[in-house]
Amino acid sequence: MVYYSELIGKPVIDVEGKKISVVKDFCFFDKARYANISCVVCIVNVDGEKKEKIIPWKFVEAVGDKPTDYFPLGIYLNKRLDEIKNIKADEDKQSFLNNIIDKQLIDINGARIIRVNDILLGIVGKKFSLIGVDVSAKGLLRRLGMLKFFHYFNRKIQEHIILWKDVAPVSKDVANIRLKVKQERLNELHPAELADMIRDLNIEEKLMVFNSLDKKKAAETLLGAQPDIQKTFFKSISLKKIASLLETLPSNEAASILEMMPAVHNKNILRIMKPGIAAKVRKVLSYEQETAGSLMSTRFFTINQDFSVKRAINFVKHEMPNPRHIFYIYVKGNTGELKGVVSLRDLILANPNKKISDILRKDIIHINVNTYADDIFNLMSKYGLLAIPVVDKQKNIVGVIRVNDVLKVMIPSNIKKQRIIKHKKIVNVSNLNKNGF
Repeated sequence: MVYYSELIGKPVIDVEGKKISVVKDFCFFDKARYANISCVVCIVNVDGEKKEKIIPWKFVEAVGDKPTDYFPLGIYLNKRLDEIKNIKADEDKQSFLNNIIDKQLIDINGARIIRVNDILLGIVGKKFSLIGVDVSAKGLLRRLGMLKFFHYFNRKIQEHIILWKDVAPVSKDVANIRLKVKQERLNELHPAELADMIRDLNIEEKLMVFNSLDKKKAAETLLGAQPDIQKTFFKSISLKKIASLLETLPSNEAASILEMMPAVHNKNILRIMKPGIAAKVRKVLSYEQETAGSLMSTRFFTINQDFSVKRAINFVKHEMPNPRHIFYIYVKGNTGELKGVVSLRDLILANPNKKISDILRKDIIHINVNTYADDIFNLMSKYGLLAIPVVDKQKNIVGVIRVNDVLKVMIPSNIKKQRIIKHKKIVNVSNLNKNGF
């Protein structure tokens, strides 16, 4: 294997062993796992004038060194220079390696923004390929030609290689590099990780990442972003798009975002939103901040107390909206009042012929819409609850408070601003490819 910085400025030698130029750059085609080098870019003398020449990779015999040759490291061609026709790089399909150097990329596995200090190249199959990027200080020192001084003082610096398959571009300068593939990978990240990552980007890069997400993930990322970033987004995104994003969120979360915006924008956005969804959001906004009404989710699951266990299980299988958010199943009477609760575990383990009224827990803790967040938190911590129902004056369930809804309010702002610490995988260069340089 060899680094990009080690090849720049090295000689280009033709089939007769003559040095015809030096390496200026490389072109590459991006692939799912690696990026194949397609051309070598050099400067040649034509009638006493220096001109850029792009040599297709099919004319390259070897990259490295030959013991019998004078040059220790270089690009060896299989033709004379006059036998190689100059071509133009197809910038719609390929890019230059120099476009990646010093650029910010997204490390998908580490869920963070990285800066490319050097590029690792090597043989993959029969192709000369871009294997990974070096984001370490060692990569920068190597590129600046200062690494030898550290070797002289016997100082060891850790390399940090991130494989090419695990990065994605965040700048328009490298927008043609696997953006479609990486959009899917970005949507796999947790919104909190995405919100953490975009903190280090400029507004154009923030919007590029944001626009590559699906609506729901974009809305959740916006919700988890720092207030200053949210305000920047509000200024940069149309009201129509904000309304479209908010429609994918639970009404309490949509209301939380609207509360951060100027009142005049709130009214306009609510007019644009679908009437049914807008009505639910308006209802949440009517409650005092940090009360159950403003925090509760209206996404909960209820069954009738007269259901048999078997019927209830079948009903849950077909009707449950989003199992990821369901901790308990709430049981209501014939007039709609809250009668009790059944956990999913108890429901599955119960006798299929029993009625729900026989297995439900009647002694449940519930609150009203005006209960404050600190009281809710105390109740949940005292009784070890993951969720607590919110009822109206007629004891009808109108919402559910989940533990994460309360934590968002109770956690101090300085804790919220802290970055997520994630394990960083260090790749050992010597183990990447046994057949490479």
